[in-house]
Amino acid sequence: MLGSPNLVGHQPAKLVGFIPLRVQIPPPARVGMKIVKLKDILDKRKISELSPTILIAKKLGLKYLVEEDGLITGPAIGLSILIDKLTKISPIRTMLDLCSGSGALCKIAKKNGVQKIVCVDKNVKAIKRNIGRVRGVEIVKADVLNYKIKEFFDLIVLDAPREVLAKLVNKFEYFVSNSNIFVTWHGSLGEFEWNEKIREKLRKVSKVLYSFSIYGEEISACSSTKNGMKWLKKLYKWW
Repeated sequence: MLGSPNLVGHQPAKLVGFIPLRVQIPPPARVGMKIVKLKDILDKRKISELSPTILIAKKLGLKYLVEEDGLITGPAIGLSILIDKLTKISPIRTMLDLCSGSGALCKIAKKNGVQKIVCVDKNVKAIKRNIGRVRGVEIVKADVLNYKIKEFFDLIVLDAPREVLAKLVNKFEYFVSNSNIFVTWHGSLGEFEWNEKIREKLRKVSKVLYSFSIYGEEISACSSTKNGMKWLKKLYKWW
């Protein structure tokens, strides 16, 4: 078992293992965002081949990752595991993937039978090259801060960079009200005050909230619908 969820307000979930999720190469200054070939990353030895980011990327067949200000970002192991299990054991048919990055979560959900997925990111080059044209997948180039949701989704997942997440806190109610389940990554295990701030906000806008600690990654999943609460309860029992 990789980690345990808990109803927020109880003791924090136990962490079984810790593996760095994003490997940072400290940049001298802001250099912006670009996509990089997985092969080039490995050839230049920017990240170990045994890094979870690389292992998941290979498993999913991703050929491109995103580098922003020297930070190689790709599939986060904890969020990937949670979305994989949730979309396997629950009848989720539609998903909105906010800050989709490389498209890893989209690939996981599609593999597990999610029929319609909308991926939203400011930089869609990586996901377009990794996903291509796939039936049931829509790729939208947009700023998540201003994106207007056009329909109700079974699942909304948010994997925003820290500075973006801080600006999206006031939109949590909007995300919850437009989905059966809203899932968000929000920090590393040691960021106690920040993680609690996020969970407190989610408590106020949802009826049920579960917290997960998976490989040093703090993730919350919440719902206010009958179906969503049932699916999260099922996930909790499995975990």
